[in-house]
Amino acid sequence: MEKKRAEFSIFMDAPRDRTGRLDYGLMPLRTTIPGSRWYFCTIGTCGSGPAIAISSERTIFFWESSVLLFMVFDLLMDPGINVAVQTFSVPVTALFTQGEFLDSMPWYFLIISLITFGLHPRFGVRLATVFGLNVGLNEAVKLFSHMPRPYWVSEAVTAYSGHSSFGFPSGAAMSGAVMYGYIAAIIRRWWVVLVCIILLLATSMVRIISGIHFALDILGGWVIGLLLLAVFLLLMPRAEEFAARLSRPVRLLLFIAVAAIPILLVIPAYLSLAGWQLPSAWANLALQQSGEAINPVRIQFAWGASGIIFGSLFGYEFLRSRGGWNPPQDLKQRAAVVVAGILSVLVVNAGIPLVWKTIGITAMIPQLAAFLSMAVVMFWLMACVPALAAKAGYTG
Repeated sequence: MEKKRAEFSIFMDAPRDRTGRLDYGLMPLRTTIPGSRWYFCTIGTCGSGPAIAISSERTIFFWESSVLLFMVFDLLMDPGINVAVQTFSVPVTALFTQGEFLDSMPWYFLIISLITFGLHPRFGVRLATVFGLNVGLNEAVKLFSHMPRPYWVSEAVTAYSGHSSFGFPSGAAMSGAVMYGYIAAIIRRWWVVLVCIILLLATSMVRIISGIHFALDILGGWVIGLLLLAVFLLLMPRAEEFAARLSRPVRLLLFIAVAAIPILLVIPAYLSLAGWQLPSAWANLALQQSGEAINPVRIQFAWGASGIIFGSLFGYEFLRSRGGWNPPQDLKQRAAVVVAGILSVLVVNAGIPLVWKTIGITAMIPQLAAFLSMAVVMFWLMACVPALAAKAGYTG
């Protein structure tokens, strides 16, 4: 007997909620089989609370992959998820919305410093390099996809901070997957892995509760970040062997080429948006919700990402030319280097932008200022702090 095939079609005149999104609680999906009628609603659209309800007048389970993908995609892009978690618990929301520092450069510098001074600079330079590549790739994908953030499209979502870049994929989720994934991969202690997982989940949840990212943005950030990390870990040993065989001048040229990768990734993505117009509804609602105007069609982070890679690689090369450095075996000495080193890195990170602003570089060439700021901070972290520690006798 020939199987019956159900073909789903979505009614374009289906009811919509006050934000303009389809109201799946009322919208049917019909099949070509007479008498069969499907209903489903996504999280945040059901009056009884978060749920996915599916029912039919006949128990006929013919699913078209395109419709199923649409349902999953639209569910993960539903601002109702943000609303649901924001209103779940006032104390929880208040706590998590204070966690935006988990996706800030001081926090990332702290982690890179901890790995560099606490384990070894070679681990630090690898982490800094893959982090810089991650920032460039994230911005490139954001520009190619040019998808909104929740508070740009829904009045129901509370915006606890404003962000001018596109939403997909989440930079915080992607950076967290790369950074915490790398740490878990090199240390391989159960408690370290557990801490890394907790930090990644906490960082991601902050973005959803703050109304900054859809669930799809977070999931995409995890997947792309872990794929990038896997490729990096696979290619890193061969790349280091290749670089070691080169003369120093050629190796320095290679470092410049690697540092340029974030910019080279982002430029085509930026050019692909030529002629694309930011929807006025996004711009108006974003301004209304956060009080900050958005201008996502620009290169914002790639210059700094290139500076991170440039300063890290050149700093590590300088350190090696001075004989290298190993963390002290004595735990008190090592702790002293870690604490003093982290504090100095945070001070340099806070002070260097003021220098560029004072001498006018920030106003004239902001891209150069961003590159130089990150390059100087990473050179200080990777070369100067270990060299000063060695000179003071804090070495292993």
